[in-house]
Amino acid sequence: MDRPPVTGDATVHAEGRVWPRRLGWAALAAAVAATATFVPPLVLPDGRDHPPAATAPTPPRTSPPATEPAATPSPAAGGTTPAVVPRTPSAKPSASAGFAPISLHAADEANLRNGARIIECPTCVGGSRVGYIGGPNTLAIRVADVPAAGERTLTVTYETAETRTLRVSVGDGPVHTLTLSGAGDWRIPASVSLRVHLPAGTSWVRFFNDAGPAPDVNRIELR
Repeated sequence: MDRPPVTGDATVHAEGRVWPRRLGWAALAAAVAATATFVPPLVLPDGRDHPPAATAPTPPRTSPPATEPAATPSPAAGGTTPAVVPRTPSAKPSASAGFAPISLHAADEANLRNGARIIECPTCVGGSRVGYIGGPNTLAIRVADVPAAGERTLTVTYETAETRTLRVSVGDGPVHTLTLSGAGDWRIPASVSLRVHLPAGTSWVRFFNDAGPAPDVNRIELR
């Protein structure tokens, strides 16, 4: 069946349908553009417009191990630890503590000289000494008023120009045999010391030599 020819009115009607279609697409595009324009940007809680960049996690800091305190000794059972008090070793009393030194001259009148004789000596204490000791000749020096018995140091000052033997005893004590060379000159005094037991009260210090001549004796000292 053939279409009827389009008249002028029909053409106008068809064109009228085409314009509304074009207007509809244009309105839709405008609406989409308006919506995109007014959409607000994403606002984060902290006020920043953009999310923070991802950062690598920081490893937790490891603190150095605490140094353990040194162990302290446990207190004794039933009480606190006693304090250690340093002790200073006390000096042992000397045998001569409280003893006043005694100095005696061989030529004193209180002494006993059995065959021994007093000899002048300018270089000796007191200007003299006792010589010719030996054989039957002896010298005994008197020691009096000793407050207490005890071990003392006996120092003998003597003179000899050659090596001689001198024997010494104190009270009833043992005999000490000394071989003395001195200074090798009768004018130069020398000395020798020995430990003896000195009795309390009065006693005698004897000098002798049964086998031959002995050195000359100037003085003695007890400490």
